[in-house]
Amino acid sequence: MKTLLTFILFFSFQSMAAEPLVVNIENPSFRKVIVALPGFLLENGNGKLAKTFEKEGHQKLGGLLTFSGFFNVIAPQAYDGYMAKMVAKRRSRDGVKWLSKMSKLNGSELVQWRSMGVESLTLASLVDDGGVSITMKTFDVKRNKQLLAKQFKAVKNFKSTIHQYADFILQTYTGKPGIFSSKLTFVGRRKKGDSKQIFISDYDGSNLKQITSGRTPHLSPAWSPDGRFVAYTSFESGNPHIYIYDTANGKKRRLTNTRGLNSGANWSPDGKFIVYTASNGGDTDIYLLPSKGGGRKLLIKGSGLDVDPKFSPDGKLLAFVSGRYGNPHIFVSRLSYTSGRPRVVSDSRLTYAGWYNSTPAWAPDSDRIIFGGYDKDINRYDIFIMNPNGSNLERLTLKTGDNESPSWSPNGQMIVFQSNRIGQSNAKGRAALFIMNRDGSGQKRLSIPLYETQTPHWSGPMGY
Repeated sequence: MKTLLTFILFFSFQSMAAEPLVVNIENPSFRKVIVALPGFLLENGNGKLAKTFEKEGHQKLGGLLTFSGFFNVIAPQAYDGYMAKMVAKRRSRDGVKWLSKMSKLNGSELVQWRSMGVESLTLASLVDDGGVSITMKTFDVKRNKQLLAKQFKAVKNFKSTIHQYADFILQTYTGKPGIFSSKLTFVGRRKKGDSKQIFISDYDGSNLKQITSGRTPHLSPAWSPDGRFVAYTSFESGNPHIYIYDTANGKKRRLTNTRGLNSGANWSPDGKFIVYTASNGGDTDIYLLPSKGGGRKLLIKGSGLDVDPKFSPDGKLLAFVSGRYGNPHIFVSRLSYTSGRPRVVSDSRLTYAGWYNSTPAWAPDSDRIIFGGYDKDINRYDIFIMNPNGSNLERLTLKTGDNESPSWSPNGQMIVFQSNRIGQSNAKGRAALFIMNRDGSGQKRLSIPLYETQTPHWSGPMGY
């Protein structure tokens, strides 16, 4: 399957003086950066947190880099012996602050690490003198250049610190934000027969938290651009209304007040507006509402179904689904702004193939759209990708059950989606969350301890 992304790694595989290499991953077999992650070295102290970093830090960091899909982490057994000798020499000359003073590898060190095929080397040194301080550095071994250096003082949280440095590494090598501080929100059920509830989790499905409750269904969650709020639809008052949940304090508020359908909320790029679907008699149209509350304004009106509105991250376009010409298809509206409020200038149809196309989602750079489409010939839903004008349409999933509701990672490198596949077969079971690379490769299920999970939305990077 053809890949759809090219990025620049500021890394040379040719010589110390070489220019940054352009790695084209339109070939799914592109070579990953070979990484060495020696154990974190405890210089002094014996506290529990410092011991955790010493024992588990390099393993956790290696797991994150492997998850990203861009790095191949070498087993420590390949270099443990040499690493001990190298550090002993550094310590004898520079003491416990040897890593703080280190700006590059010396000649013999370069020979050893290069002989093992290492291209990226990350070292970490810890001091526990009443408070844990960590120095971490990443070196480009081929060019003998320090790429990244961070010092964390008075560290309190093991997981957060490792995630933060992994994000720094990811951004250093790809020029894109990291994903390890991001969150997912999605609909789930703990057991069969339960009402659907809204959950949030870390990027990989861990650290699960339920944010709604009750016997009525809760649907269609969407993160605000700053990652603080989740908008969702709830039937708790009888009529479907849009609510907003504040992750900072756990409070919720109802945003809509009109009768009829109010569903499918999504945020404007600045977070000031909510765009959503509301019923108007027997018709459904798209409305705009200030996210802090106020009067709604009609944004898109057409005959039949108009749903699933999504702003492009640059705010110039709005993708949506319309059945104005028969079966539902993806459309896009061009926007202009008056006093900061968007209005539709024109719209055009993007998809013509497929029986039923829905849930469009924009890439962070506003350069691609992914969506779920029903292929009547094979009786399956699959994930597709295209340009914002509808060109270069490609299928990312095939012969693996139904695949729907895609959402981009904050760096645009990965996609989360729901699938009801059973294993790797084409048989259908319960919906679960999967991730894949932007080109459709590397599809794998997230381990989430729920009976069913669906309709995910991936947040942007979260603050620490």
